[in-house]
Order: sequence, then structure tokens, then C-alpha cells
Amino acid sequence: MAEMQGLMERLEQAVGRLESLSAGLHRPPGDCGEINGVSGGVAPSVEAFDKLMNSMVAEFLKKSRILAGDVETHEYQEDRNDLVISETELRQVAYIFKCSKSTLQIKGKINSITIDSCKKLGLVLDSVVGIVEVINSKDIQMQVMGKVPTISINKTEGCHIYLSEDALDCEIVSAKSSEMNILIPRDGDYREFPVPEQFKTAWDGSKLVTEPAEIMVSERPPNPLT
Repeated sequence: MAEMQGLMERLEQAVGRLESLSAGLHRPPGDCGEINGVSGGVAPSVEAFDKLMNSMVAEFLKKSRILAGDVETHEYQEDRNDLVISETELRQVAYIFKCSKSTLQIKGKINSITIDSCKKLGLVLDSVVGIVEVINSKDIQMQVMGKVPTISINKTEGCHIYLSEDALDCEIVSAKSSEMNILIPRDGDYREFPVPEQFKTAWDGSKLVTEPAEIMVSERPPNPLT
């Protein structure tokens, strides 16, 4: 914490110097008028700001992330079936962004998982104490080996979730999504239950009553992720 306090003081001093420099120029920030006979260019205050962003601010953000908790990030992975996060802690957050045609395994118990803008991604996870979010994605397959309290699916086309016996009390929250299926273990196999996409609403004389439209329940082959 003392190191963070020192870094904060350095940032405040640097910002003060930037303000003094900008005031001394008597020009709007970023406008250096004419330099060596050529109009335009980059003002000294802008150059100083860029250097600040690349040094102390970057250091501050890094240390802030460490204090807040570890963030495990996988981005832009394609055609990878060997992705594994094995060393995990309860405070860790996993963020998976724009991965395609890949499989990721997360071992142990972590805080939360976010799958963002991924296509044809397979995720195998042990346990999560918070929430697993799937947003802006397509063709996601997920297997829960342990427990997870909540899975959120938003703006996603195609999401198949295999639950374990310990995760049957999981709540599924969905919005603006389609082709969602929850697979429940039954006698060594899985039974598929589609998440409703269509609803019917009727007036019961005093209020509107909305309920899912009738959908089919089907059998599904064993989980391909295992």
C-alpha cells in the first residue's frame, strides 16, 4: 500500500506539471501553432501526456489490478485445444475474448468467468463462486464439473451447457439469445432441455400473464468435451 501511495503522489505531481506547461503555452491543449515554419505538430503537453500514459499510469493500472485480484485473460486464440488455466485462486477472474475454434479448461475454483465475442468455443470448468457470463458469442459449449450459482447468456446464438449433479441448482439468466440448451445428467447420459425463446402473453382479467411457449424435450449424445 505504501508503494501505491507513492505512485499516486508521483501521478499528482506529473499532472500538476502538465497543467502548468499547458497554461504557459497560452494555447488550447494539443495546439502548438507553428513549429519550424510548419503549422500543426504535437504540443509539448501532448508529448508529455503520452509519456505519462506509457509509464506511471501503466504502472498504476498494473498495481491496481494486482491489489483488486488476479485477472486471467485469453484473447484472440484460434484453433487451440490445449488451453488450460491450472493455478487458480478464489479471487481470480477469467476473461475470454474473441477466441474461436478452441477449447479451454479452467481447473479449481475461481471468482467468475466471462466469455465475450467468441465463436465455437468449448469451456470445461470446475467451480465458480460468482457468475459465468456469455455475451456476444456464437456456438458455445460449456461443461460444469463442480458448482456454479448463476450462468448468464446475453446476445448469443447457440449455447449448450452441460451441468454436473452438483450444479443442478444453477440459475440460468438469458436475454436476446437463441438456441440455448441445458443438458442434465441422467443415468450416465444427458437429457437436453431447451431454454425458452418464445413466450405467450394473455390477459387474465386483471393483469398480463406471460409463460413460455410449449417446446420439445429431446435426448442428446454424450458430451463431446469429455
